[in-house]
Amino acid sequence: MKKIGIILMVSISMLSFGIFDKIKSEIKLKGEEIPRFKKIKVIINGKEEMRKVIPGRYQIKLFEINYPNDIFGKNKFYNEFNEVLENVNKNKKYSLLLEKRFYDDMQKIKTDEMSEEEKILELPASSLDSYGIQELSVLSKNLNVSQYAGTDQEYLNRQIYVLYELLDKKNFNPGNVYSELDKEFLISELKEKRKKIVKNFESSKFEYFVKESYNNIDFKKFQDDSVYRFDKDIVISEKIEDQALLPKIKNNLYLTDFPVEIIEELAKNNLKLKREILLLENNRFHGYTYNENNTVVFINGKNSRYYYNDFKIDVILEKINVLKLLKTSSNYYISDFFN
Repeated sequence: MKKIGIILMVSISMLSFGIFDKIKSEIKLKGEEIPRFKKIKVIINGKEEMRKVIPGRYQIKLFEINYPNDIFGKNKFYNEFNEVLENVNKNKKYSLLLEKRFYDDMQKIKTDEMSEEEKILELPASSLDSYGIQELSVLSKNLNVSQYAGTDQEYLNRQIYVLYELLDKKNFNPGNVYSELDKEFLISELKEKRKKIVKNFESSKFEYFVKESYNNIDFKKFQDDSVYRFDKDIVISEKIEDQALLPKIKNNLYLTDFPVEIIEELAKNNLKLKREILLLENNRFHGYTYNENNTVVFINGKNSRYYYNDFKIDVILEKINVLKLLKTSSNYYISDFFN
């Protein structure tokens, strides 16, 4: 009986050691998980080199540029942004945060060669209704055209005055009898400028993120639901088969006003996302985490959250005037680490 007891104790001990070794092995395996970071392209003495990401602290700048609301403010922005796109050092790295309004305007200009606000300038002056006349009068409020007050010539001269302002042309004469043909030449010139900025925007080496509020996302509002479709009815569950799935989103998104409970679950890796990278502005966390093949980058929060403790990577939001982009840059793209 005593012999049987000894054998039983030895068996239990061996089983315990086996379980302990398995747990220790799993812990070691997780601790030795190979970081997902790929090599980063850097420019050294004018030459491209690929460098391995080593343990340490990294800060990636995300530049936020303010996009005006009015037609003249937007025109100034287009001119300055185009200047940046044409003159920026191609070896420098920029990750830009764009307002959704700007992204939408670029898509509109790509199709119509003009922004929505500018289309009133292309309409025949004789076809303007009372709303159009009022809108045009506001745009040209500094113009005195009493000589042709209330006639189609007044409205045509107002259109041409606004076009002169947008094209930065001098010597507009309010007393001239401008023609629709005169306006047509100006419209053609404006469209060429707008096409140019869209071309430079799309061909630049800048990395773009579209800023949107979680509260405003409703895929029914957008024509391109592959970009903006988003499931707001998220159910949190500890069961992996019940975990919420956010439909795949094509563009890089920077989301504000994200629900706190979802932020918490993402930080705990309890929530799966059907997209590669998502930037979340919040007051809880900064850093990053992974959910299977997906990446979540937390911005502006108080507490650090790094999936790999030895790789402390943060995205830092920096608001900047568009022309000042020519005098600064970041050492990295966000996609250098997360892609």
